[in-house]
Amino acid sequence: MRMLSILFLALGIQVGWANPPHVHGHPDSPSLEQAIRVGTDTDGKALYLCIANLFNSVQPGKTWVGYGRCNIAYGGKEYIVNDFKVPPRNLFNNTSWQKDTRSPVRIGRDTNGKPLFLCQALYRGSKQPGKTWPGYNRCNISYAGQEVVLNIFQVLGNGRVNQHAHAHNPNNHSHGPTSSQVIVTEY
Repeated sequence: MRMLSILFLALGIQVGWANPPHVHGHPDSPSLEQAIRVGTDTDGKALYLCIANLFNSVQPGKTWVGYGRCNIAYGGKEYIVNDFKVPPRNLFNNTSWQKDTRSPVRIGRDTNGKPLFLCQALYRGSKQPGKTWPGYNRCNISYAGQEVVLNIFQVLGNGRVNQHAHAHNPNNHSHGPTSSQVIVTEY
């Protein structure tokens, strides 16, 4: 019995030595010092814009300090991508979050070639970034492993919004984002 115990102990030590704990670090992660902040997570941490290639498309996503990955909403799921870029915030100097979706900033390209725009929505006590596209009046965010579709959102648009006066021209009405300025389309 003693010999059996020694054998199990030796085997356990050998297995432990052969399989050290795996720590996945990201030493080449982009710095978020110059990134554009696009939201706040449920736990209060700042969320930043990241862009990644996924299934022959260029998708906007979210990342945060110390994470080293980009989370993207796609096909009903939240994809975690290791290879991504963080565009500098100075590319977005003349932009603002807007409820009016007529002048969105193009931030990516879907698999069907349609432009993707950056949107932002409140969800479960957080402000989450997501994506929308022409003719689609929703914002798709990634959250807890899923792609969540929300109806109330803002779009990152060109120019500054005048908070004091807003004229609505009934002849110039759109449903969902239309024309846009291109900021980031390929990575």
